[in-house]
Parts: sequence; C-alpha cells; structure tokens
Amino acid sequence: MSDETEMIQRGIGILTAALSWEPEDPAATAMFKESLRTLARVDDAVSVSFTGGSPEQAAVLREALPQVIRQVIEAMAPDYTRLVLGMAIGFKSVAEAYRRDVPAADVAAILQAASLNLAEGADEDEEDDQ
Repeated sequence: MSDETEMIQRGIGILTAALSWEPEDPAATAMFKESLRTLARVDDAVSVSFTGGSPEQAAVLREALPQVIRQVIEAMAPDYTRLVLGMAIGFKSVAEAYRRDVPAADVAAILQAASLNLAEGADEDEEDDQ
C-alpha cells in the first residue's frame, strides 16, 4: 500500500472517529487532537543531493537537514491539526444532519466501504505495477 493510500485511509479513520466524538468533552477533544498530531510524521530517510561545496559541507548539511525538516513539520503541525479538526467537526455536523433526514443511514458503513474500495484500488494498482 502506498503512503498516499495510507494517509487517505487515515483520513477516513479520523472521520469515522469523528462520528462518535463529543467536542464538549475535554478529554475526548484532547485525545482526538493527539490522534491528529500523529499524522504529521517525519520519515528518517530524507534523501538530498548537493552540488558544489566541499564534501565536509555536504556532510554537515546531510546531518542538519533532517532536524530542520522535523522542526518545520512540528511548527506547521498545530495549524494542520486545527484544519483537520475543523474538517472533522464539519463532517460530524453533516453526518448528524444526514442521520436525521435518513434514519436508516449507516454513515460508519459508508466510510468503511470507502476505505475498503480505496484499499482494493491500491492493491490493483500495485499488481499492475508488477
């Protein structure tokens, strides 16, 4: 499964969690925000090529760059978390309205089907690549 597919499935998971999340509960809100923070991950395998400069300069940059990238991601994470949190709150409102209008609606099953379809599509893409 590609990183892109995994991140999309994580997004669907966040929407699924949003269905039962109660924003008025501070503990639930803190747990929800923490789950969003896990989305901002840093891959230790940062690959960068340098032209010019000395081998020593390139070595220093290779050493420092992953930490700089981590700091940038950590600086952006609070805004990113608030953005996704706002989207989840909006989704929860839409899902609740849909449930009111269509009492038999199973929003969680719709999200599960979306995740399964995504996984099946990703599996087919991987098979095509081989």
